[in-house]
Amino acid sequence: MRNRTLADLDRVVALGGGHGLGRVMSSLSSLGSRLTGIVTTTDNGGSTGRIRRSEGGIAWGDMRNCLNQLITEPSVASTMFEYRFGGNGELSGHNLGNLMLKALDHLSVRPLEAINLIRNLLKVDAQLIPMSEHPVDLMATDDQGNAVYGEVSIDQLLNPPQDLAVYPKSRHA
Repeated sequence: MRNRTLADLDRVVALGGGHGLGRVMSSLSSLGSRLTGIVTTTDNGGSTGRIRRSEGGIAWGDMRNCLNQLITEPSVASTMFEYRFGGNGELSGHNLGNLMLKALDHLSVRPLEAINLIRNLLKVDAQLIPMSEHPVDLMATDDQGNAVYGEVSIDQLLNPPQDLAVYPKSRHA
């Protein structure tokens, strides 16, 4: 049996979120359309959390990060997509890419369509799929048996959670 390389594979799928998945996808970007990322949509912190609290919907930050990591042709669109507002105003800390994805989500039938529109604009070959097209959060059970909702609160636990689940339980997630 000979050793297989990535070039031998018809498709490669990576699962995750945060900065890790974006870096993995970037390192595998030579696979082009043979690469698919399944991206978490449960973040509730930072710009993404603010957008979710204001507008509802899925978390776009991890998807935006993956898209940023997969851009191979710098353009005005990619510069705009990567822009983060500074200052002290209402937009301070927001990433324009998150806002663009949220706007396209409003204009599309489903989040996957918004992702494909932005992929085409940014000339990203890899496929990206949200883990859920419906708003969900992580829910943990702490060492006392209490339910803890949201990634931000779970990150603040002093001990590892006893259990993790997606909330609300949905046939769509």
